[in-house]
Amino acid sequence: MKSFLLKISSPEGDLFCGESTMLRVRGTEGELAVMAGHIPFVTYVKPCECKIVLADGSERIGAISGGMLNVSRDRVILLTGAVSWK
Repeated sequence: MKSFLLKISSPEGDLFCGESTMLRVRGTEGELAVMAGHIPFVTYVKPCECKIVLADGSERIGAISGGMLNVSRDRVILLTGAVSWK
């Protein structure tokens, strides 16, 4: 499965940076999943569970406090106040 660069940042600095195959969060219009090659967009993200599927197939799950998601052709950036990793 193709991967993309995912960066999760907060005012304190980077919370995650690495290759991922999927990111799942809750946007203003409901649940959304981003995969490699997704059409570029920007949206607000509500407080929710954030699921990351890494390039090796493992998963990271955390609770985020909301924020802004920016999807571009070659990377995804999630700006949030905080992440509590499970």
